[in-house]
Amino acid sequence: MAIYGRRAGLGNPVPADALDQEYASGHWDHFFGPDELPRHEVLVDLICARPGRFRLLDLGCGSGRLASLLPADRLEGYLGVDVSAEGLRRARALGLPAPRDRFERRDFELWTPDAGAFHVVTFNECLGYATDPLRTALRFAAALPAGGDLLVSHFRSGNHAEFWRRLSRRFDFPEARVVANPDGRVWDLRRLRLASGSQAG
Repeated sequence: MAIYGRRAGLGNPVPADALDQEYASGHWDHFFGPDELPRHEVLVDLICARPGRFRLLDLGCGSGRLASLLPADRLEGYLGVDVSAEGLRRARALGLPAPRDRFERRDFELWTPDAGAFHVVTFNECLGYATDPLRTALRFAAALPAGGDLLVSHFRSGNHAEFWRRLSRRFDFPEARVVANPDGRVWDLRRLRLASGSQAG
């Protein structure tokens, strides 16, 4: 079953072997087609809005579509993380030049980067599958340096309003974009900031 059919964000993580099967079957090949390009272009725009060069953590990197679109001259460092071994195999097979060639298999619910290791953290269509999206977002926000950026891309499924409502308990959304493709699929992409009085972690 395609994970689009799952009720993301309600304690229903996707098993790694299910993702591997979907990548192997070609289900996610459309990531490199025109259907997903509008979303990826907006995500790149949000990432690159900060001045200068930066270190980016791409959570839910999958087969490397976002990495392939990033301007290398803006990157001081890059790490793509995904739980799917098959997705990562495909990302590495792109043969992208450094620094866009670092991909690691990790479960973001069990791992947090060292504090200050990245200036930008992007949840690339994956935060909705966390057991507790808010707690996970807070944990990664705590790892960002002052002025760091936390970005979330989330497909509009049946529970997207509840997903954002949960995040709004502790985060403000100073920048929000809505992206639709010609087939009528819609995504919300937002920059998150801790709300006044909230603490990360």
